Amino acid sequence: MRQTLRALAESDRPLSTASLETRVDLRRTRLEQMLKVLDVDGAVRRVRGGWTATGEPWTYDAERYAAVSAAREREQRAMLDYVSTDTCRMEFLRRQLDDPAAEPCGRCDVCTGQYWPTDVDTGRRQAAADHLDRPGTPLAPRRQWPSGMNTLGVSLSGKIPENLRAGEGRALGRLTDIGWGTELRRVFAEDAPDTPVDERLLQGVVRVLAAWGWENRPVGVVAMPSLSRPTLVGDLAARISELGRLAPLGSLSYRTPAGPGPRRHNSAMRLEQVYNALVVDPALADRVAELQRDTPGPILLVDDQTDTGWSLTVGAALLRKAGAPEVLPLTLSTTGG
Repeated sequence: MRQTLRALAESDRPLSTASLETRVDLRRTRLEQMLKVLDVDGAVRRVRGGWTATGEPWTYDAERYAAVSAAREREQRAMLDYVSTDTCRMEFLRRQLDDPAAEPCGRCDVCTGQYWPTDVDTGRRQAAADHLDRPGTPLAPRRQWPSGMNTLGVSLSGKIPENLRAGEGRALGRLTDIGWGTELRRVFAEDAPDTPVDERLLQGVVRVLAAWGWENRPVGVVAMPSLSRPTLVGDLAARISELGRLAPLGSLSYRTPAGPGPRRHNSAMRLEQVYNALVVDPALADRVAELQRDTPGPILLVDDQTDTGWSLTVGAALLRKAGAPEVLPLTLSTTGG
């Protein structure tokens, strides 16, 4: 919050939420929530053109926020207790609302001893299992550069040109889902080792590719560079290339061994990171150009996971500049909705 206040106080004009993103490393939704809190506290106000600091003194009310957090935790515990309670459910709810007249209702399952059957039809259970096991979720391409990128020294604005834009991609699954998400969370756990892609995930990716329905079949594979899981990404790209009989073109590169640096959380700052870090080295550019002369067609751009989507967006733009007519991102996981 102090960083947001400082950015507003140092500006000689109101700042929009998009402009604040270039100064404060917070996701858009988190930033908007923080501005609303500061507005209620009287530290900022919304004006024509965005937000401005009021100049009123502000301190973080730790006691107040700790009390709110404790209340939310009590509510979560109450939800779990409701499920396992051995007393009347209606009485339980009324006591949560401090109703002094709370008493057994005589109608709920606890009071009557009558419970709904828990058996599930075999056919429906199998249908649900098949649905959860169905791989593939679309990755919508970015179509607009974030506002205010010139503030960060990046000359990008407006719509992403059609000739630089990525095509619609695919991910094996969402990291937050059940089904494939359960396996993906295991692979991407902080303490998980960097290993080659396992066979089940690979077969899931093969099913994603088989069901993709592209207009023009890809002709080559390029991997994204990775500092955290180079073995996984490299092996995934190589196996896809082998199984699909696609030309293995190599990998994009980082300008320095440090890569893009610590992950930023909002679009503007993340784009600034990867824009200044990613490159197509001359050897890769030559391989892309040669392939397009001999066998023109789309390129698969392979990565382990995607969050903001800017790494894939910049990578696709670089490959299109190198001569790829279309770039189709393919990842194991996405955190997107």
